[in-house]
Amino acid sequence: MNQRDHHPAPPGGKYVLPFAFTATTRAYYRLWLVNVVLTIVTLGIYSAWAKVRTQKYLLGHTTLDDGRFDYHGKPIAILKGRLIMLLALAAWTFSESLPLLHAAIALLAIAAAPWLGVQALRFRLANTSWNQMRFRFSGSSADSYKAFAKSWALLILSLGLAWPWATQIKQRFIAGHSMLGQARLQLQPCAGALYRAALGTTLAAVCYLLGAGMIGGLIWQAATLSGFAHGIAVRFGEAALTQLDIVFFGMTSALWVMATLGYARMAISRVLINHTTLQLAALEARLVWSLSTRRMLGLHFSNTLALLLSLGLAWPWIRIRTLRLQLQSLSLLSSSDLSALPLRTSLNRLDDARGDELAELMALDLGW
Repeated sequence: MNQRDHHPAPPGGKYVLPFAFTATTRAYYRLWLVNVVLTIVTLGIYSAWAKVRTQKYLLGHTTLDDGRFDYHGKPIAILKGRLIMLLALAAWTFSESLPLLHAAIALLAIAAAPWLGVQALRFRLANTSWNQMRFRFSGSSADSYKAFAKSWALLILSLGLAWPWATQIKQRFIAGHSMLGQARLQLQPCAGALYRAALGTTLAAVCYLLGAGMIGGLIWQAATLSGFAHGIAVRFGEAALTQLDIVFFGMTSALWVMATLGYARMAISRVLINHTTLQLAALEARLVWSLSTRRMLGLHFSNTLALLLSLGLAWPWIRIRTLRLQLQSLSLLSSSDLSALPLRTSLNRLDDARGDELAELMALDLGW
């Protein structure tokens, strides 16, 4: 039975089309473990195949209105992109002893950022599909440089205070050129909501600081009362205890920073998603992400704590848990079901992954 039969048009004439995510932690753990082992054994070469397997698994277990997402990237294309990435990283590393060359590479990387963003978007969207329809990115490099210049000029002239408008400029460029078949995404004005997200992130940072401080204090108190700290000082000296305190402080600080950054990223994403629409002549739809602030707070703090305590081994559980919560809270509010979209489009293949891999290397979030 089609999902639209479960979610008919409500009295307002809108169809509520939810996303669904069926991946399991156990299956993803097996996939992740095999990917890690083979990547180590092959000295990193298998990482390209690992990325394709991971993307196909995660997208293949994501559906919207009974249509399944899929990933079509080719491992060889990704491997070529990663080889270029490694060469760029090597050039950056070996140029540290040559300040002028080091500065020139840095400037080149900044100048190439808009082009890299376009290449990354083209590759990622062209190799992603829903219901056998490929996504695509129609923006040009010239348009990306215009958006890049406007965004950074606004940031610099306002001393960073106008970052919501700067973010809106680049995200409107990205959304406005992202298409599914003939339907185009659009980002509605959201500067005020982004400011509120920033305020929420500040409050979240305070909450996380209190939480990290309480956990750190409890652990420190337990170590003192149990005689553990005294035993370390007696056996290895006060210097060893001081070093242990530094490591412990670093871990609690990392817990606070990682949780805060995770919350900030999701809070901004929530605003952008809730202001994104999908438009076609016969279709008007908007995305709705109803994930509450309380659940976001708990999610990122508990995820970061689990990651640190497990020394990274909890990553598969964290990823599946986070994606499930995000997608369970995401839906498409549409004027009709998605049968208004054409069933098929051209293959739109793109096997050049240079921009995608270099964008990852430079920690670029789809361009900037």
